[in-house]
Amino acid sequence: MIIFERLKYQNFLAAGNVPIEITLNQHASTLVVGRNGAGKSTMTEALSFACFGKSLRNVNKPTLVNSINKRDALVEVWFQTPQGHYHIRRGIKPNIFEVYADGTLIPAPASLTDYQTMVETQILGMNHKSFCQIVVLGSASYVPFMRLPAASRRDIIEDLLDIEVFSMMSGLAKDELGTVKVESDTLAQKRTLLDEQLRMASSFTAQLSEERDAKLAAIQAAIADVTAQMTALTTTMETLKTEWTQYQDAQDTYRAASEKLAEYESTLKSLESREKKLAKERSFYTNTDVCPTCQQTITDAFRDERCRLIAEKETAATAAIAQCRSLVERYRASVADADADVQAQRQLERQLTGTKAQLPVHQQRMQELERERDRAHAPAPPPVDLADLQQKIEELHAEQSAMSSRRAVVETAAALLKDSGIKARVIKHYLPIINKHINYYLTAMDFPIYFTLDENFSEQLQSRHRDDFSYESFSEGEKKRIDLALLLTWRAVAQIKNSAACNVLILDEVFDSSLDASGTEEFLKIIHTLEKSNVFVISHKTDSLIDRFSHVMHFERQRGFSALKS
Repeated sequence: MIIFERLKYQNFLAAGNVPIEITLNQHASTLVVGRNGAGKSTMTEALSFACFGKSLRNVNKPTLVNSINKRDALVEVWFQTPQGHYHIRRGIKPNIFEVYADGTLIPAPASLTDYQTMVETQILGMNHKSFCQIVVLGSASYVPFMRLPAASRRDIIEDLLDIEVFSMMSGLAKDELGTVKVESDTLAQKRTLLDEQLRMASSFTAQLSEERDAKLAAIQAAIADVTAQMTALTTTMETLKTEWTQYQDAQDTYRAASEKLAEYESTLKSLESREKKLAKERSFYTNTDVCPTCQQTITDAFRDERCRLIAEKETAATAAIAQCRSLVERYRASVADADADVQAQRQLERQLTGTKAQLPVHQQRMQELERERDRAHAPAPPPVDLADLQQKIEELHAEQSAMSSRRAVVETAAALLKDSGIKARVIKHYLPIINKHINYYLTAMDFPIYFTLDENFSEQLQSRHRDDFSYESFSEGEKKRIDLALLLTWRAVAQIKNSAACNVLILDEVFDSSLDASGTEEFLKIIHTLEKSNVFVISHKTDSLIDRFSHVMHFERQRGFSALKS
């Protein structure tokens, strides 16, 4: 059981730089009073922040710092458990998180999340959800158990019954089962592989011999094909060489014909030029009477003589031109014939060069085939050791048998650790006790209904003249009675299990809401009967409640900050 001893806080919400210290285990019942904004509920927020690092309300951590001083927020709580005395210090601006066991600081791990998990699981034995159900009940932040989702209800019950370890074990079992399945699948794959290797090894020798013979035959056929191609290339080369000899004088013939053609073409041009000159001269003597150079008259006798001589020369030139043109045409034909022979010779040379270039490629291919044939003739590698393979298969079979046994154990454990397994049996065992306490407290608060929770934590209600109704069917005052009955039940169960039991119970403005005078009176009777409990009731009903408590704490505003009135 957790015994909260002292709570101290400063610069936290309404509290200022002057620390406020509250003794938590001195009085059985304490009434906390004060005006609105005096800081009555700050003590509940401080206790929540000290233990869990979070507020009861859905607010950000920086907003917990006093808005005037804006730094040096510090909350400390002292408590004891069966394991020893503990002291937790938490601060904001600067951030502080320290846990002391019997005066010695417990070193913080690398992650503050792990540090908080250690506090909740190994020291407090409760999480924030359970804290809000069995330690603090506030009108502003408290969510009644019956309005929580099913998963949150289960978390609280498992925490109270101290069976959340089964959830952790279930997660570990699932992880282990996943690992076992992977390993089992791996072994199955290995077994399949070895079986396939054994099957292949059994036919390895025969296949190797067949493949070797087929390979040699293919190589020999390839060698024969390459030899035939090389022979064909050699024959083609000889044929091309023989054809080439027919054109070996083509270049000389082409050159001589080209020279003669050029010579006669030049002569033809000279003759044609002389013919034009003679025609011009004849035209001059025919059409001119006075010499433009000497200014003498050209006589008819002189003109006739000159025209006769020019005509003779023109006749000779025309005959020479005709003969020259004939020679030019002849030599042009000779040049064309010679050029065709030259082109044929060049074509043969190109074919011969291409054929020669193919021969080294085939020779290289022949060498490769011969080397490949030599390798194929070499002794084959030894076959796979069938005895070794068989031994490996037997060893793997033994591993699979062991893995199957392990998997069966893990699957059984996983099934037992499911919500429907061991946890269901534990919850089923405690349900009658839980329902008994709920109805005991409902009867004590003068609320004559029969309220039970089933294994899924859904309510079942029976009441006179009401056969079909649920939690939401009640009035707010009736709901408050059910909420208080559940709160007291969880505390009772926690004490029975010695799991999340603690001495402190804080009721924040519970009596100021929908609970009527009769309900208030009956509930006050109940809380005064609680053993080993220190009950704090925060309320505005000072006059009607002040004489019902053994101690009164009065908060007030001093210079803008919350303070305890002395």
